[in-house]
Amino acid sequence: MCPGYYPGRVSRQSGVAWWKVAASLVLALGLFAFFLSRVRLSEVLATIGRIDLVWFSVSVALALLSYAVRAVRWGVILAPLGRARTADLLGCTAAGFATSTVLPARAGELVRPLLLAARSGLPPAGAVASILTERLLDLGTILGYFALGVALSHRVSPAATTPLRQAALLTGAGLIVACVFVIVLLRRRDRAVGALARLAPARWRSRAIAFLDHVLDGLEALRSPAGLARLLAWSAFMWVIPALQIVALARAFGVPFDVADAFVFMAVSVIGLALPTPGGVGGFHAAIQFALTRLFGVDLATATGFALLHHAVCFLPITALGLSYIGAVGFSLGRVRELAAPTAEEG
Repeated sequence: MCPGYYPGRVSRQSGVAWWKVAASLVLALGLFAFFLSRVRLSEVLATIGRIDLVWFSVSVALALLSYAVRAVRWGVILAPLGRARTADLLGCTAAGFATSTVLPARAGELVRPLLLAARSGLPPAGAVASILTERLLDLGTILGYFALGVALSHRVSPAATTPLRQAALLTGAGLIVACVFVIVLLRRRDRAVGALARLAPARWRSRAIAFLDHVLDGLEALRSPAGLARLLAWSAFMWVIPALQIVALARAFGVPFDVADAFVFMAVSVIGLALPTPGGVGGFHAAIQFALTRLFGVDLATATGFALLHHAVCFLPITALGLSYIGAVGFSLGRVRELAAPTAEEG
């Protein structure tokens, strides 16, 4: 079920929400201005005007396919909690990414599972926890492909190879620690839940135990070796598709990328999405521009045009589909935002 809507809560949060909006927009505008300040806009537009539209269309199709495969993998992650319809998985995935594009503070990260819980009857806490499983799988897969790309790419600048490998090793070590912690937590589930629940006041312990059980249900897909192997296979397949999308867009610009180059590029560009700006505006653009010019020696005008179109390909089609789904199921952006607000305050 959807979290309840309480006018008092919204009014109490409104000041914080507006500060978050303002900070997010200022950061986005500042980064985007920096991104554009380094190159003449006329050169960028001329470069975009020369792209191969066939390869560009292939890039758009692959981007949409990657979201569809992500939705199917999400269903596999959620299997221990129950079954959700494929149509709802696809629609809620699109709605979540659309919400993150138009609202600040990554609102879609909560909207996506909570909207699915409302549509399918799955437990909300477990659905939210499934996003943590998804992020662990994504990070592990991207790092693995990043290491493979650094080893196989012939276009990466030699001066950048050593720091890139060091970054991959450090992040990989942290990921291994996190995965071991989650697996141990799942295998010692009853003891862990009891220990954590004792930290809560006595009158809240029964609710704390129920909440923790639902959270661990969302991570349950990682518990068995067979389940983990299945999810890793889905993740490996899923992240090949964005790499192929990058290759297709590079071909549209006449940049001779191969899949190994795309793996390196993909890992660096994702760093730009870590910044809390709506739709990754500014941070994603700057990270792409940096990766293409510093790591692959692409000229600045081409790198800037590539960043603009890559962002558009990744965000505009899925946002249009997500907003259409939100309207089709009888929601609005305001109501969708209410899904996340009470949960965020309680967390």
